[in-house]
Amino acid sequence: MKKTLALLLTALLVFSLCACGSANSAASAPSAAYDMATTETACPEPAEAAEYGGFAAAEDALLSTGGTTAPEGMPEKLIYSASATVETTEFDQTVEKLSALVEQYGGFVESSSINGSNYYTQSRGYSSERYASYVIRVPSDKFSTLMGNLSTLGNIPYSHTYTENVTAQYYDTDARLTAYKTQETRLLEMMEMAESVEDLISIEEKLTELRYQIESLQSTLNNWDRQVNYSSLSLEVQEVIEYTPESRMSYGQELMLALTNGLKRAGQFFKNLLLWFVGALPTLVILAVVLAVVIPLLKKCVRKRRAKKNPPAESPKKEE
Repeated sequence: MKKTLALLLTALLVFSLCACGSANSAASAPSAAYDMATTETACPEPAEAAEYGGFAAAEDALLSTGGTTAPEGMPEKLIYSASATVETTEFDQTVEKLSALVEQYGGFVESSSINGSNYYTQSRGYSSERYASYVIRVPSDKFSTLMGNLSTLGNIPYSHTYTENVTAQYYDTDARLTAYKTQETRLLEMMEMAESVEDLISIEEKLTELRYQIESLQSTLNNWDRQVNYSSLSLEVQEVIEYTPESRMSYGQELMLALTNGLKRAGQFFKNLLLWFVGALPTLVILAVVLAVVIPLLKKCVRKRRAKKNPPAESPKKEE
């Protein structure tokens, strides 16, 4: 049986090498040319084929294929992402507008967090600017439109767009996956023909390793498909009192802004001081009452102790 299995493996190797040779001479339709090119790349060397029984995947050869363009007739795989900051003086309304905007373009919020002021800061009159962070997913064909409409939410002091071209990696991975699936089919056919336990164990080991590679490559392709189909936007929404100036200020404007900010800080300081005094007033009243009672008692006790330590001297009696 081992000889039979060896003959089958040898025949499979010859078939693979023949397929490689036919790929070199193929020059037909664009789709057929691409299929033959991937077959040629995936063909294992004789040494590798002998080592793995004719089912080794030529990963190094596939990874060495260069180029960033898609095969003819195939779409490019581009991943779009962006990060931006929105300043707003109406935080609640901006958050509602953002939700409506994402829903309008068929997107969804992947994650979000909002940091706001607490009771202490509000009761003390401290700054209560809120902050929100979002990761938004939107269909790629609506991505540019969404980015153009961010200005409806408020002032945009920062915005940056990124583009990643994964075309070559995507189609190389897809070609490798196709080759692995073909090998899986052949292994299953050989498993049905195997008669000894040793042959079954050998084929099952190769089949297990092959299926692990197939699942890994399929997961990679699925992840790329999600990123290509849905672009991502990392958005920060900041509540501010005034918008950041869009252009550089003159020196006179900077002086005026510094004076204005100084007056605002001085006013805020006295405002906070008054709030502190009003909040501490009940405590101060109670403390004053306690001191008004305790201090006279302490003084009386001190006088008594002094009187005991230094009794008054008796005056001498006069002789009659």
